[in-house]
Amino acid sequence: MTSRPALAVHRDLSAALKSQAKRTGEQSPSVRGSDWRLATVTAVNTNGTVDADGIPAIRRMDTYQAPAVDDVIVISQSSSGNWIAEGRTASATDPVGAWTAIPLASGFTSTHTVFGPAQYRIVTAHGSRRVELRGSVDCTSSVTAQTNFSTALPTAARPSVARSWVGRRNYSANTNGVIAMEITTGGVMNVFGSASPSQTDWFALDGCHYEL
Repeated sequence: MTSRPALAVHRDLSAALKSQAKRTGEQSPSVRGSDWRLATVTAVNTNGTVDADGIPAIRRMDTYQAPAVDDVIVISQSSSGNWIAEGRTASATDPVGAWTAIPLASGFTSTHTVFGPAQYRIVTAHGSRRVELRGSVDCTSSVTAQTNFSTALPTAARPSVARSWVGRRNYSANTNGVIAMEITTGGVMNVFGSASPSQTDWFALDGCHYEL
């Protein structure tokens, strides 16, 4: 058998070494440097970590609250090989962000234009979902007792337990300027009016919110 020239052998050896070094660098964080990727959560652990795409114990950022299996999250790896979960990404059908008209019940309108129409939106605050409210509601007839002022909101905007908040209302010498409201787990909002002469003619939602 004819032996190969030494130059060809050296060239092949050099190419093999370069290829091996490239593969090692691609697989080693200390060579590759930090990186990020998307991953799907497969387990939520009790020590502040999640497992995702076969990677165990990825430390969660403080802003990544209420993690759940099947969350699509952003994970990053440091040059030392440590992983961190930065937070979940939004899906194509995510309802977060859009201001939507509150479906008002009979006897209520949203014509108090000084404050704008009664609306809600779903947002993420500190890693958890909540509903923010704005605008105002007018009462066709003065409200003097607990009364439903909305029909049921969509399932995505309904809380896990009943939530309550305080908002502004019409004010005169015979009334105070605040009023209590709530939303049930069925998505219906209530306003707590009071008897004459402190009946409620309109109330505002600006600055109000509730947790889901």
